[in-house]
Amino acid sequence: MKARLPLIALVALFLALCVLYNLTTPPGEGPDEPGHAAYVFFLAREGRLPVQCLPPCVSDVPGSGHHPPLAYLLATPAALWLPHPLRAFDLPGNPRFTWAGGDQVNAVAHGSREQWPWDAQVWAWRLARGVSSLAGAATVVFTYLAVRALHRSTEHAANGDLMALLAAALVALNPQFIFISSLISNDALLAALGAALLWLVVSSPRSLLRAMLIGVVLGLALITKQSAWVFAPFVFVWCVTGGVAHMSTKTLRPSHAADGRAATPPVGGATLPVGAATPRSSMAVVVAGAMIIAGWWYLRNWQLYGDPLGLQAFRAEFATQAFEATNLAAWAGALTTLYESFWARFGWMNLPAPLWTMAVYVALLAVSVAGWVRLLARPNKAICRWTWQLAVLPILSLVWVVSFAFTAGLVAWQGRLLFPAIAAIATLLACGLSVWLRHGASVMLLIVGMAGIAAWLPVSVIRPAYPFQTLSSSAVRAWEGHETYARFARSTEPGAVIRRWRIEGTPRPGATIELALLWNAVSRQDRDWWTFVHLVDANQRIVTEDNREPRNGAYPMSQWVAGDWVEARYSLAIPAHLSPGEYALWVGLWDPATGRRAAFFDDDNVYDPDGDHVVLTILTIPEP
Repeated sequence: MKARLPLIALVALFLALCVLYNLTTPPGEGPDEPGHAAYVFFLAREGRLPVQCLPPCVSDVPGSGHHPPLAYLLATPAALWLPHPLRAFDLPGNPRFTWAGGDQVNAVAHGSREQWPWDAQVWAWRLARGVSSLAGAATVVFTYLAVRALHRSTEHAANGDLMALLAAALVALNPQFIFISSLISNDALLAALGAALLWLVVSSPRSLLRAMLIGVVLGLALITKQSAWVFAPFVFVWCVTGGVAHMSTKTLRPSHAADGRAATPPVGGATLPVGAATPRSSMAVVVAGAMIIAGWWYLRNWQLYGDPLGLQAFRAEFATQAFEATNLAAWAGALTTLYESFWARFGWMNLPAPLWTMAVYVALLAVSVAGWVRLLARPNKAICRWTWQLAVLPILSLVWVVSFAFTAGLVAWQGRLLFPAIAAIATLLACGLSVWLRHGASVMLLIVGMAGIAAWLPVSVIRPAYPFQTLSSSAVRAWEGHETYARFARSTEPGAVIRRWRIEGTPRPGATIELALLWNAVSRQDRDWWTFVHLVDANQRIVTEDNREPRNGAYPMSQWVAGDWVEARYSLAIPAHLSPGEYALWVGLWDPATGRRAAFFDDDNVYDPDGDHVVLTILTIPEP
């Protein structure tokens, strides 16, 4: 138990960081998370798998319904406790999002329901993210076990625990992996299954029991994400070669016989027995296990869409900027993005970490590469062991990314698509670093430094990027002003209501007063209404006005959802020559695209409008 304490502490640290990233990342602000969440809520609401269809038909879960269902099925209990009408999440997109050509980081709108105390649907969303966090923790554990297995019964066994801890830490403290493990996603589960496969392949020679376990894990991966097919060649080679017992496994510090010739490595070499399992029987067992677990999904796709992957419907919904494969600059930019997003590029790939953090991870890679150069130059000084599996998984994942780029375009260059091989990548990095980190103290120093960066990034980079434009329920209770009820909407729609108002400043000639309105959204708005604030005289002539979007367009009304509370401010410059007397303050909504005004209602009757503006108050302008 004592030997496992460092691993237990590392897993606990990883889960704590996942909670931090979960809390600081708003719902929907990760790659494809709105679609993944829609899948989970659909399963909870409808109790069946989503079906895709070609436009103009609308798919059950547009953009994500093609994914295999395992990750979403595991997350569904997080939404099942909700009343049935709440098993959905109205998440307006942001037309000013950077990927849409705008200048705002957030891909979706974030309203009052996301401020504490969260509403039930936000709770369900954040709880569903916890499934990815548990899968990420499993990835850390399997990485540790795989490295331990590599060093078991070798001359490097004494160094195995330290190497395993270092490799596991490179997974657990990778900020991008923590970020992905804090979203509703299928990436963390696929990474866990990839790490489990690596452990199964390197931990013992070929046997029918081992083949059965590998087949089950492969099957689970194939109903997690389509990119799990990268594991198939990896498993095929294991079936043919027998894994560690039948593939030439290099120990970077070979022992020597008395006559000076290199002795047979203690693990590896084709002369070790493997029991009754042959390549053919191993392959049969693996295929049978995988097909039992995942075959039904691909048969369903074939019956519904005419191909086992359902790619035709996916391509009809999915469009992105093409990748220029013949352009060297495009390759340089793509590989740079791939590397940066493997370590720390948040949001929808549009929230990079500071340059100094990237410099740290570049230095980490450089030190590891320098270590490998030294290992290859002086193999008798090595303190770690490597096998072919450690190279094959990263290569297969990179090949998948490149092929995906040719098919889908620039969107493919995301570091998370290498996470199926993250256990192998971390092990290779750890082996190179171990040349310089020979003692537990140096490894712990690296772990502390990486943990510090991983904890700093969500607080200093992620959370500030998504400022709230709405008020929390506690802020609404503390908001001081005159009570009113002025609802604006198109006929028969609930719209939005002015609940309170106040005037700041003294209304007199030459002065500027500020009107603060407390809006409450009763439903979604179908357009970006502007507010008009008019001060009019007895003849209904406008003497001063302020016409603008609420919050100057930072939170346009098309992004408001039911329950949002929004404070909006407007300035009125009273003319210096204005005659004393009483002036009415009119407020309403209008559409600048058409010039039409929204209807005004003084109650909840959607069929009985009371005009197109509310007379909020009468201001008395004194003598100058």
